[in-house]
Amino acid sequence: MSRRNPSRAKANVEKLGVAHHMQVLRDALDVISHLTFLLRHFTCFFAFRHCSPKSTCVFWDGGTCRIDLRNAKKAEFVALAAACDQATFGVAQKDVLDETYRKAGKMDLAQFASRLDVVASGLIDAIAPGILQGQGAEGDKTLRAELYKLNVYGEPWRIFQSHKDTPRGETMIGSLVVIFPTAHTGGALTLEHGGTTWTFDSVAALAVAEGPALAYVASYSDVLHAVEKVKSGYRVSLTYNLFLVDNTMAIAGNRIIPAPEKKLEDSLRALLADPLFLTKGGFLAYGLAHQYPIPPPPEVQYTQGGRQVPPSRLGPILKLLKGGDARIHTVSERVGLVTRVKVLYDTGEHIRKMGKDVLADDVLNTEAINTEYDMVCTKRSRVWGSSSNAETRACKSCRRRVHLTILPTMIQMNSRQGSATKKAVKHKVAVEWVTRITETNRVRLQYLAYGNEASIEHVYGNAALFLEVPAAGKGIRA
Repeated sequence: MSRRNPSRAKANVEKLGVAHHMQVLRDALDVISHLTFLLRHFTCFFAFRHCSPKSTCVFWDGGTCRIDLRNAKKAEFVALAAACDQATFGVAQKDVLDETYRKAGKMDLAQFASRLDVVASGLIDAIAPGILQGQGAEGDKTLRAELYKLNVYGEPWRIFQSHKDTPRGETMIGSLVVIFPTAHTGGALTLEHGGTTWTFDSVAALAVAEGPALAYVASYSDVLHAVEKVKSGYRVSLTYNLFLVDNTMAIAGNRIIPAPEKKLEDSLRALLADPLFLTKGGFLAYGLAHQYPIPPPPEVQYTQGGRQVPPSRLGPILKLLKGGDARIHTVSERVGLVTRVKVLYDTGEHIRKMGKDVLADDVLNTEAINTEYDMVCTKRSRVWGSSSNAETRACKSCRRRVHLTILPTMIQMNSRQGSATKKAVKHKVAVEWVTRITETNRVRLQYLAYGNEASIEHVYGNAALFLEVPAAGKGIRA
């Protein structure tokens, strides 16, 4: 009969306790994702809303032309379509015209006027809870809608292939599309995010409405969307850009915390209360589900004191977080954890031999690699210490702890830096990945490498959320 080792059994139970808390935390995140998906509030949602008969009127050509889209005749639609320009779409901050990709008519804001008031009609109030989920612990953010353009799909314009909106400002969070009740077939809107696809048939939605009504779709700006071919008739829509703004009417303590968010908070508190979890402190890390405006590398600044490293510019992204990303940030702040957006760089095989990837507070400028600028810049960075490809794979699947360590330079140390490097490597910081890292916010940098001949090399990185966890018994864990 074998004897059980009491101390080993106790250690196994304690490890299971930490693993249990981590699993509960992941399950809480899954509940938020799946619940909001079922409510169609995760990345987009759609419905119809009753409106004033005046809301379906559009004016153009200096107000001399008018159409009531609810009761218009074919000749009126033909006139509206003829007054439109060919619609472009945004690619890399530029407007591109390509009829094989998008064949639609458009009017810019200066060319038309609409009597639809999205605030007075209640449309903004209807979409705000979904778009703003997790934004601000006290509901201190709200939406501002800016009318952007009018689109016509029909003869001779009928299609718009899958596309992602180009942000029209740093605080733009999404778009609102309002579809008028015109007679047409086809033209359903297909949306895709994170491998999940939704289809909204505005014709079917409006068919059940009694009286004047509008169909609408609100989505985050990183959601792919396409308009299916309009087979007959004319599909007319308005697009509004949605921006995050401060809510001056917010009342502290007035926000009701949804049950799934409360469960996420409780599971995070339970994890932090376990003294065996990140005993010496470290980071909880989350892969970002949504895309954000990652700034380009900062310009190297020269002063009399030499090269200067600009402060991190990733901080403002915290104010733009969407959906589940925003909920994680809001809950973490409420618990008392400091949250940062950082970039994890894969420095390539030449550095992998030392098992070192770099975690930086900013998008690094690799123009001055292996120089004093690089050394100063990466003193703010930490290194992910995977010792093998197997460990790397395990880490990315969120099932393995990895370590970060301070490193004086990003890519390669010379002989004078060797001793300092060995000393720095002794300082390790543990990291636990709650959700796997994603390539949604990918950064590509290039630098001049020297070997037998000079060549251009690249460094890739991905932005993620990092929560700074104090050691057991310290700070909020005291």
